[in-house]
Amino acid sequence: MSKVNQYDELIMSYLDGLCTSEDAQILLSWIAESDENRLHFESLKTVWELTAFKMPENIDVEAALGKVNLRIDEIEAEKEKEVAPTVKLSWYQKNHKYVSGVAAAVVVALIVSFFVAKPFNNKTVLASSDFGANTSCVLPDGTTVTFGSGSELTYRKSFGKTLRQVDFEGVASFDVAKDASKPFIIHCDNMQIEVLGTSFMLNADDQVLDLYSGKVKMSAVDKKGHEINSIEVLPGERGMFNEANELVLVSAMDVKKDELMKNHELVFNDETLRVIIETVEYIYNVNINLAEAQAERKITVRFTDDPINDVLETIAAVANLELVKSGSTFELR
Repeated sequence: MSKVNQYDELIMSYLDGLCTSEDAQILLSWIAESDENRLHFESLKTVWELTAFKMPENIDVEAALGKVNLRIDEIEAEKEKEVAPTVKLSWYQKNHKYVSGVAAAVVVALIVSFFVAKPFNNKTVLASSDFGANTSCVLPDGTTVTFGSGSELTYRKSFGKTLRQVDFEGVASFDVAKDASKPFIIHCDNMQIEVLGTSFMLNADDQVLDLYSGKVKMSAVDKKGHEINSIEVLPGERGMFNEANELVLVSAMDVKKDELMKNHELVFNDETLRVIIETVEYIYNVNINLAEAQAERKITVRFTDDPINDVLETIAAVANLELVKSGSTFELR
């Protein structure tokens, strides 16, 4: 493969608006190196503008090439009408044969790469994470996605015009930019997530969503994408499918209990004492009286398989409260 042709993929990415700023700088520097590079770039750009390539269900390569060449001839005819014979030929007219040859190569390459990448799928792969690696990216609307190993997110070129829709596979945390007029919708097999602005962890493989902030509508959908039923997930709660493949809501306290059992740790970040005490009561099956005046105070604490006495002593120390035990009841005041 020639050095020129090695830049074809980068050029098409640049023209589609998917190039990073670093790659764009590399491409522009390469174009400026020689007239050959500039000519190759302009040729691909011309083909890109002429085709606005879309893949039909039945591919006819000859028809596709014919359509491109017909449009080239039409432009050349228009040019001949507009200018006098003595006027210097345009770049396009002088390099017609070169452009035509590139057109044929590009159309065929597009057809081949289209089938290899995603047959009959008019989507653009936005970001993915290789197995064993994590990747973060920012979507055009400002939404931040942090991918787990082997995850992939795709979106249509119409993303953000009326809706913000993506397809997702794998595990990732989403911090969705707020836009009340354009819901953010995630499609995952037989599950659909709709949000306006929130943050959550989504495991599309196990069909589990843990909500950190905001509010989410989680739906079960059929093969045609029609909603079967839905639930509303609030901060701290979990939406998931049970063993019977039914959509269920898991309470915030059960989520914490599950985290303690699986990860052997209990974490509260900037949470009110009311929520912390209610959760600790539920998990440890104890009675705790909290002074009402202290209920809305927020603290951050973390426990690792600690006994109830140690848990409450830590809460009392962090919140500067007094811990008193009377029989089987604890009191924080």
